[in-house]
Amino acid sequence: MDEQSVESIAEVFRCFICMEKLRDARLCPHCSKLCCFSCIRRWLTEQRAQCPHCRAPLQLRELVNCRWAEEVTQQLDTLQLCNLSKHEENDKDKCENHHEKLSVFCWTCKKCICHQCALWGGMHGGHTFKPLAEIYEQHVTKVNEEVAKLRRRLMELISLVQEVEKNVEAVRGAKDERVREIRNAVEMMIARLDNQLKNKLITLMGQKTSLTQETELLESLLQEVEHQLRSCSKSELISKSPEILLMFQQVHRKPMQSFVTTPVPPDFTSELVPAYDSSVFVLSSFSTLRQRADPVYSPPLQISGLCWRLKVYPDGNGVVRGNYLSVFLELSAGLSETSKYEYRVEMVHQGSSDPSKNIIREFASDFEVGECWGYNRFFRLDLLATEGYLDRQNDTLVLRYQVRSPTFFQKCRDQGWYISQLEAAQTSYLQQIHHLQERLAMQLFRHEKSPEQRKGGVRESRAEKAGPEEEAGPASVGGTESKTEEDEDDKTQQDDSNDLSDGDLEVDCMTVDDEVNPLDGSSTSGSSTATSNTEENDIDEETM
Repeated sequence: MDEQSVESIAEVFRCFICMEKLRDARLCPHCSKLCCFSCIRRWLTEQRAQCPHCRAPLQLRELVNCRWAEEVTQQLDTLQLCNLSKHEENDKDKCENHHEKLSVFCWTCKKCICHQCALWGGMHGGHTFKPLAEIYEQHVTKVNEEVAKLRRRLMELISLVQEVEKNVEAVRGAKDERVREIRNAVEMMIARLDNQLKNKLITLMGQKTSLTQETELLESLLQEVEHQLRSCSKSELISKSPEILLMFQQVHRKPMQSFVTTPVPPDFTSELVPAYDSSVFVLSSFSTLRQRADPVYSPPLQISGLCWRLKVYPDGNGVVRGNYLSVFLELSAGLSETSKYEYRVEMVHQGSSDPSKNIIREFASDFEVGECWGYNRFFRLDLLATEGYLDRQNDTLVLRYQVRSPTFFQKCRDQGWYISQLEAAQTSYLQQIHHLQERLAMQLFRHEKSPEQRKGGVRESRAEKAGPEEEAGPASVGGTESKTEEDEDDKTQQDDSNDLSDGDLEVDCMTVDDEVNPLDGSSTSGSSTATSNTEENDIDEETM
């Protein structure tokens, strides 16, 4: 086949996008055009979902994999190489000395030579010669074998790339499926919220309707009375006065308490974020606590196995001592890994019952066990009494703190950890109880066995003494036996008391009682490092 024919065929097997040789060829099912897989994938994902040649709608999964195109391109490459080698052979395959065609291979020198070099050159005397065509065929065979291996390796890599592409598509599909599930769940939650809102509005509109009717009745009555006052004469007004007063009395028969409506709570239950768990900390004798530098701790708040408590510096912490009230939230017991929790600290305004005057600070921080997060500059100390937050009569300050997990998933994780801790503690207690039962059974067995052994020993001694002391009277024998039995009983009681010593039992009981319970919420030793000193969210600098 001539060079022009090979070139014309090679043009057919070029990618119509990049105009290069086909790599991992794909066929458009609409126009049957061939293109590289990487080119058409980039076009469909980054440009538009249609064929760039025929403009027909096209998806990536609709492309036809043309493995035969790879073989055709390889054959075309071989033909081009053969044509190229023929041209080069005419120029290069000639001897530099004699300008003759190279036809002999010197096996000794590992060099290609012409027949004149082999016969008359004088440089290859006594060497071994072989035909050049035979050596060429051997080398071509070896190269073709390696080329076949490389092609197989290339096909395997292409198949692996396709598997990775399938995996990518599967991952994206799974993500899209989760997004659809989340959207459906959110739509259902919104529908339930709308239903709750509808029920609340129905109740409120019923209350408003009854009040509006009563208001309109009173307005019409007032207009009628005012009209009578303006239009009636004195005599007519005097005659109609009893009727008007009767109407007033009928209105006042219905007490105002009957119009007082129960307020509808404005809260809606969230299905995504858990509700806050709260606790109140009352600082009594606040003026006395300010004179101390030590912090004050609130009673523990147990939430899903986690133990929280409020750490308050009545006279301030660190550089703000004497100027600001410092309030921190501490995680005294919980998971070993760092987790984020949302918290709110509220200082109650005791001068009034208006909740809008309360000081509320809320934030979200990453907590570790024994670590405190909060506010170094929570509130100025000189304004506590004047602003109404400090009760001067009782000298008390009331703080309310709330904590929650940011998601139900994290809350379930904390509860699962707490359940595992309880199960481990239960297993430990059962093992200790079983151990104590075994020891008690051994002690009881010894206690029951010792009287039988002592009775056998007494009988044997009686039989031995009966021989030489037969001459003694019955009274003396009886006295001897009773005295021996009393001595043996005293000895038995002493042995039993030694076997069941109080020390052993007390040690076991103390082992059970004094064992540290990891779930009691007591804080262990730990240290917290200062990482921030901002007013919004600070970490406690004190070594606990």
